[in-house]
Amino acid sequence: MKKKTLVISIGVVVLILAVIGAILLQKQASEKKKITAAQNEVSTIEKAATKDGDLYKEVAVFFDENEDFLSKEIKPATIKETKEKLLKKQTEIEKVKSENGNKVKTEKAEAAIQALQKKVTLANEKLEIQTNTNELFSSKEAAIKGDNAKKELPITIDLTKEKITKVTNTIKENKDLKGKWKEAIDSLLKNATEQVEQVEKINKLLNESFDGNVPKTTVQQSEYDTLNQEIEKVKNQELKAGFTAKLILMKAMIDTQGQINALTQQQQAAEQEVNKALEKAKAEADKAVEQATGDDKMLLGYSDDQIEYARVWLTMIGVKPSELHINKIPAGSPIDMYDAGSVGYPTDVISLSGAAMADGSVIYSSNHNGTITVYPVPSHWQMSAENANDPEKIRALTQGILDQARVVSVDVGNPRDVLDLIRVQK
Repeated sequence: MKKKTLVISIGVVVLILAVIGAILLQKQASEKKKITAAQNEVSTIEKAATKDGDLYKEVAVFFDENEDFLSKEIKPATIKETKEKLLKKQTEIEKVKSENGNKVKTEKAEAAIQALQKKVTLANEKLEIQTNTNELFSSKEAAIKGDNAKKELPITIDLTKEKITKVTNTIKENKDLKGKWKEAIDSLLKNATEQVEQVEKINKLLNESFDGNVPKTTVQQSEYDTLNQEIEKVKNQELKAGFTAKLILMKAMIDTQGQINALTQQQQAAEQEVNKALEKAKAEADKAVEQATGDDKMLLGYSDDQIEYARVWLTMIGVKPSELHINKIPAGSPIDMYDAGSVGYPTDVISLSGAAMADGSVIYSSNHNGTITVYPVPSHWQMSAENANDPEKIRALTQGILDQARVVSVDVGNPRDVLDLIRVQK
């Protein structure tokens, strides 16, 4: 009886051990499956954050191909959106690490995300510096946009060295700011500094020659000549007009030094002349503003397509034709409409041509972002009869045209030139 009981007990123990083993195996399998899923999640993030990945490409478009100058189309909102995406991915990696510890390899994914975050931070800092730099100048044109830096623009009328120093210090604090972009910014800041120093120099000379707003009676022709030379170097026309008004006062004082008895009358005449000069300068400035405003409004009432056709022609051809013919070609239409075997256009395209063959022609598709894709379709299909009757050769030829398509940025152009081309569209 005892022997039978012992056998039963052993059997129960074995059964229990088997159940426990099965549970452990199931748990291990579940754990392995969980770790594999977590690793796949991290790998997906890593792939997106490395070359050719979606996140990598999203950050890459912030810069030019050398990762130096910023893209012309870059915007703070886009940077913020990308920054939030990267932070979200970083948070997902941290969650995987906290749930799985060292069982999941996250180092490469973390490094890739951090590298992109660093680039986004750099792009944001560069954009802020560009914005602050552009605000130093009074022109409607941006001092720097993309890789285009305009180094001879006039400063704003109230610019101080403190404003320039603030931008300069921001650059000095970041050692990652370098390359051609930094050289361009440094050049613009140097231009702004030199203009401010020129204004300070002129004000110093004026203070030496004036008592308040009136020239000293001891002012000399040599002082006038020196100021005249320095004022000629001023780029801001509003500042220049104000300084020129002071020159007129000086000249009036110099001319009246030999006429002591009529000094008071001549001073009044000089002040009146200054007021006229200021009024004239203001009138000319108001006229210029009015004209510029008119230019901005002259395209109102015309469709985006009409404006686009004109701007594309001006960008690609430049010469104004007597007529501008527009032909809309739907996607799938054969590139070579005369011969069998032609490949079709992958998207809707526009054909622009002048009244005469010599005017040229353009075939393109709009990318709706300020750029177009231009197809190098010949104006004449000149080929031998053998090639024209061979569909395979026609297919290869037209496929080559698709392969050679290129993306071109469309210039905004002068509104008056654009309007001239809209009026001759057919």
